[in-house]
Amino acid sequence: MDQDEKVRIIETAIQAEKETLVTYIKSATKISNVVGKNMFLKLALDEINHREILEKALKSQLEEGKCFFPMTDKKEVTKIVPDIEQEIEKTSYLGQDDLAILMLAQKVEKSGIDYYKNCVENSWDEEAKKMFSYLVKMEEEHFALIQAQIDYIEGTGYWLGIREFTLDD
Repeated sequence: MDQDEKVRIIETAIQAEKETLVTYIKSATKISNVVGKNMFLKLALDEINHREILEKALKSQLEEGKCFFPMTDKKEVTKIVPDIEQEIEKTSYLGQDDLAILMLAQKVEKSGIDYYKNCVENSWDEEAKKMFSYLVKMEEEHFALIQAQIDYIEGTGYWLGIREFTLDD
């Protein structure tokens, strides 16, 4: 894979993160529930972090001819879950408009997951592979977080992937 192709892949990922950021900010303004608003704002912050990682990788690729993945110790998504769980207890029923917004956000995350998985498969070096693998994991966590909100709205009896009740209860 030549330098131009590597740069194009990273630039495409940067643009996708920018567009996802805008989508999440718009979603935060449209969703009626405060928990949903907070979730979208925190997801938007994650997208900013992803973009910054990719921009550093792009700079390294352009200047040094190799991808540099700056490891991060903090996982913002894992810090969101307790906040959302506490807020859900305090809030009222989320509306159908909220469900539509969440489903749209999940489609955005799925597209990101698919793109980054393809990047992992076609990575040109170990650093690029680590970076894109990290982004896959983050987008999958976002997808799961959004699914938890959808499950709550739909009343499926699942919260964060754990069944809250059974038919035997």
